Amino acid sequence: MTHRWSFKMFKRVVQRSVARVFTLLFFLVASISNSAMAEENQAPFIFAVSAMTSPATTFKHFSELKDYLAEKLQRPVILKQRRTYAEINQLLENNKISMALTCTGGFLDGHQAFGLEALVAPMINGETRYQSFIIVAKDETAQSLADLQGRVFAFTDPLSLTGRVYPTAKINELGYKTNQFFKKTFYTASHDKSIAAVANGIADAAAVDSLIYKALLKDPQSAAHKVKVIEVSEYFGMPPFVVSPSMPKDEKLSLLKILLGMASDPEGRHVLEALDYNRFTIPDPAMYHSALRLIKHVSE
Repeated sequence: MTHRWSFKMFKRVVQRSVARVFTLLFFLVASISNSAMAEENQAPFIFAVSAMTSPATTFKHFSELKDYLAEKLQRPVILKQRRTYAEINQLLENNKISMALTCTGGFLDGHQAFGLEALVAPMINGETRYQSFIIVAKDETAQSLADLQGRVFAFTDPLSLTGRVYPTAKINELGYKTNQFFKKTFYTASHDKSIAAVANGIADAAAVDSLIYKALLKDPQSAAHKVKVIEVSEYFGMPPFVVSPSMPKDEKLSLLKILLGMASDPEGRHVLEALDYNRFTIPDPAMYHSALRLIKHVSE
């Protein structure tokens, strides 16, 4: 009798132990599953690049920046490209994206409209400034923007400082509206397309970003070799990486630390080199004074 009772007790103990093990395993698996789901469902960090900010041939390098940020932020990162600076600003204002690389004109417009903030600016060839280049075909006789009256002119984007604001301000200084001065104007939606338009005779002249023009000259097959620069603007502050003013301060500081630290990280340096950047720097507000002065001169 005692023997049977002991066996029953042993059996119950085993059954209870097994039950406990299965219960523990259940909660362990559930915990791991929930952690994985939490990581998978974590809100992605989204940043955007305008089609005008960089030629399509170098856009692929921003994918490397995307992967780098995903590793450092430990969260999913999504890269988007938009056609215009206005689209970029709208996404930032509505908190649809976390960060964007925009032009100086786009940044200043967004800053005035909804407090858009410049987080960092890339340093390129040791400088944090760039210019607008007025370009024409190689065989063109015009020597300045003033010589282009009655011609067909290509702009890039309504908010582009180098691709629209600069030439417009200069034409206004001559006493004209652009529709009075030029025979025809049109928008190309990117600096490399403006260069191609002049090279192929679709436009007589265009205003383009000096950084993109110089970058394209590195490609022997680029249309940039079929045009020449006849006028250059004063220097403007480098197009910045911008964030919405509603971005949480701790997130902003984490992002700033990652971007500023890229130059001292071997993997980060590789990404910077692919983008032709030396490093990222915190932009001085004074960098954008010349652009603000120019914008004030635009009367159309």
